[in-house]
Amino acid sequence: MSSKLKSYLIIILYLVIGLAIVGLTQFINIPDWVNPAFILLLFVVVNYLSVRLFNLKTEIRNFWTIRKVYFFPIGVLAGGFIAASPVLAGLLTGSTTFGQLAFDTNFTGTSAVVTFVIVIWEELWFRGIFLNYCNRSLSAINISLVIGLLFMLVHSINPNIDLLKTGPTLFFAGALLTIVYFYFKTIWLSIGSNLDKHWLFGNEGYLGALVLAILFMLFVKLTLNREKSVIDKRTDLN
Repeated sequence: MSSKLKSYLIIILYLVIGLAIVGLTQFINIPDWVNPAFILLLFVVVNYLSVRLFNLKTEIRNFWTIRKVYFFPIGVLAGGFIAASPVLAGLLTGSTTFGQLAFDTNFTGTSAVVTFVIVIWEELWFRGIFLNYCNRSLSAINISLVIGLLFMLVHSINPNIDLLKTGPTLFFAGALLTIVYFYFKTIWLSIGSNLDKHWLFGNEGYLGALVLAILFMLFVKLTLNREKSVIDKRTDLN
């Protein structure tokens, strides 16, 4: 089996493992507020086993280090802008008025903690350390495209989601969060950006998808330029 095919199969396997973890909790009689913490614990275990199985100690020290936590507020701000962009465009064009905006008045400290926990386990699922193993044989761009597709397909399980409308947003959100994970070599940025998705995404229409697509293509270009620069430096050294 080629290393590339093996990496693709590993990505699919981890998707199935994640579905099994989330599905398992539906059959366990635990309080709703404990459920996200239990799922998080299981994903932490899966990632820990991945580090041991694929010898990813160096990668996890680099991508999960607390020293890069400053990327978290950057992600929150960037994600907030992306999430609010459809609303801002509506206000600027006059198609939306301030009176039409609706805000969540049920927001509490408990809901904030639960949301944060959900965001973390979702990141440990789709941006788990196993991706660093796959990156040894697959490019960050290819991995991002695959994760974007799988992220969209997983959400299609929800019967309340209109995939025709939200599919592009889900695809580019999953792809963008993955490529910035590799570009900045940290999970903190994607956690911060994903946090805004849970709190602020009220519009999953095509404008939001367009913003995500433009940002994704920008990071594709930046990634390709970086790879070319590395190749050029190696050539010069030889």
